[in-house]
Amino acid sequence: MGVIEEWMMGAFSTSPQRAIARSGEPAVAKSPRSSAILARIVAWLIFLGGVVGAILGIAGLRVEITVAGLILACTAGLILLKLRADAAAPESR
Repeated sequence: MGVIEEWMMGAFSTSPQRAIARSGEPAVAKSPRSSAILARIVAWLIFLGGVVGAILGIAGLRVEITVAGLILACTAGLILLKLRADAAAPESR
C-alpha cells in the first residue's frame, strides 16, 4: 500500500517499516528512503497550498475557502509531524 493510500485511510499507529504483516513477519517497504522523501515533498506542497488558500480566502472574505485551506494545512502539518517522528524513531531489528 502506498503512502497516498495510507493518508486517505487515516493515520496509523505504526509506520509502514515497523508494521507487522498478517503472517507474523515484518512488512518490508520497497524503497523507504525514496518514499519518505516523496511523502515529505507532497505533504509540504499540500501544506503550502493550504496556507495560500487560507490567505486568499481571508483576503477575499470567503469563509469556505479559508476553512478548506486551514483544514488542508492542519492535516498536512500533522502528517509532517508523523513523518518526522517516524524518521527520528530508532530502527529495532
